[in-house]
Amino acid sequence: MVACGGSPSEPGSGNSGTSNTPAVVQLQLAASPRYTNQADFSLSGSTTGSSTVTVNGGSATATAIANAQGAFTVSVPLNLNQANSLTITATAPTGLGSTPLALSVTHDDVAPTLSVQHPSDSLFDTDGDFRVNIAFGFDDNSSGIEVISVTNDRALGGGASIGGVDAGSNLMTTAGAGSLVVGPDTVSYNASLEAEFPLGANTLTLSVTDSAGNAHAETVEFEVSGTEPSFTMTQPTDGDVLVWPGFVIAGQFSDVAGKIDQSGLTFVADKPLIALMSQDGTQAEGAEAGENFSQLFTFSDTTAELRDEGLHAFPAGDVTITGQVADRTGTRSQSDSVTVTFPEAPHTLLVVNSTSAPGATEHVVPIGLTSFQGFGGVQFSLNFDPEVLTVDSLSSEGRAPSTPFFEMSDGGQLNVILVDLSGDPIPLGSGIVINIYTSVGATAAVQDLALTISDVEVANQDGNPVDVAVWDGVLAIR
Repeated sequence: MVACGGSPSEPGSGNSGTSNTPAVVQLQLAASPRYTNQADFSLSGSTTGSSTVTVNGGSATATAIANAQGAFTVSVPLNLNQANSLTITATAPTGLGSTPLALSVTHDDVAPTLSVQHPSDSLFDTDGDFRVNIAFGFDDNSSGIEVISVTNDRALGGGASIGGVDAGSNLMTTAGAGSLVVGPDTVSYNASLEAEFPLGANTLTLSVTDSAGNAHAETVEFEVSGTEPSFTMTQPTDGDVLVWPGFVIAGQFSDVAGKIDQSGLTFVADKPLIALMSQDGTQAEGAEAGENFSQLFTFSDTTAELRDEGLHAFPAGDVTITGQVADRTGTRSQSDSVTVTFPEAPHTLLVVNSTSAPGATEHVVPIGLTSFQGFGGVQFSLNFDPEVLTVDSLSSEGRAPSTPFFEMSDGGQLNVILVDLSGDPIPLGSGIVINIYTSVGATAAVQDLALTISDVEVANQDGNPVDVAVWDGVLAIR
């Protein structure tokens, strides 16, 4: 078949698809650097198998024999510290040669110069902002500077995981590390808030490397001082009598050279901050005495505030509250403390409201207890409509004794006694102390079933009676 527009070849026509002209030997060079500090330059490439590769233009002619697959590497002696205009050819075993290739390689084994202006042993800050200033100059007359590196032996700003710079990382390539200006032969750098240098001794390593691989490094040891953050308690003031609910704890802070995150904030008290159980079953987060409760604060760049809305309380009496901040490097401020008086907050015994359905079994009715002192025992009755609800069993939870005493009375009354027979008190705190397991009548109507508490008697650890507020609840049957 003949392709469209063509004609078949005739014998002797010379259009047989082959040529009698010998092909030129192919020669390709692998990528090579333009600059080197090695006196013998390694040049690689590919050509016809077993060809002889010749390189002229260095300090002497260099040759190598390609392997059977055509790969070769030739070591070329260079004229030192000057440009070398190399010419590369390949000659096949048949005598056929390649088109010459040209390559310019400059030898340079002279290290660049580097001079550091600051920091110095006695001065880390030159512009009065308490942040480390770095400035240095450099020069290279031959191949030119390719890499500039500045590293510190300690992490800046707490490390990269929180926006700073890890120890040993190059400040010149770290985004956001600071104010960096690189000129043709100078570098200036001013650390940022996120990349504050840590207080105390730091060792800075500055280096420049030229395109030929020659490097020059300088090490500077210097002291950072005066960059500690400040902190002041603004509310309450020493000697105040706090109000409840609605007390406020607040502090103000600053850091001229670094950044303070909420993770660097600390507030502790010498008495527990009790998170109060709500009747809907929710409860905020509290803190033991001496435990940091700063996570409860609203935080800004310069202030932190806890404005309570009845979700927390301290035990009555004197409470010492201490605040402090640390910047990202871990440098801590001086702490500030106030001693205030917290008022009596009511102990409470409450029914946690819940929802169930007609015919439900093992529905839990929780009973919550908030106490600001240890109780020797608690006794109460829970009243409900026995036509709608049946009590199946009880279990103690949290701070309550392991086995509550209880009995059912006629007319829908559950009598409960919480006491530890070994004499251990029910410790202060807030939360569920009893779970009452119930069944709802299968024919119960949709309603809010009243669950009321009566006949409450509470004794402290000395056996004296204690007043307790009572919150009745409901079981919503839906």
